[in-house]
Amino acid sequence: TSIHDLVVHDYGPGRLMISLHAEIPSTMDIMIAHDVIDNIENKLSAELGCHCVIHMDPIDVDDEFTNSLRISVAELAAKIDDRITIHDFRCVRGHTHTNLIFDAVIPFECKIGDDMFKKRISESVKQIDPTYNCVIIIDKSYVK
Repeated sequence: TSIHDLVVHDYGPGRLMISLHAEIPSTMDIMIAHDVIDNIENKLSAELGCHCVIHMDPIDVDDEFTNSLRISVAELAAKIDDRITIHDFRCVRGHTHTNLIFDAVIPFECKIGDDMFKKRISESVKQIDPTYNCVIIIDKSYVK
């Protein structure tokens, strides 16, 4: 599991808010996952004096097909620029094609534009299998 999309919202004294996404195994009991996240939100709020909201992103950790593709796409992204990472990766298989849906974090310092990254990663993924279609959401890294 991992976290991403961490954002600290500072609305002035006493009005600090943190939001983030946490990847959890899709096999985890939803009630247990919710309890764990509630506890983390409460701990962060108490320790940092802020309001905290955590969004759960269930990840299918038991599917070898998806896990293998996640690794391959992450490696392809790193070949474009080793600072680029991916998250929220999932596959939707259809009769004629498979959508590989994921977010890519592109640091502001990267020279490649969003559209060029999408084009290059899509072309690379089609070399694995021409029926793969990338559906990419671009995130920006706000820290170095």
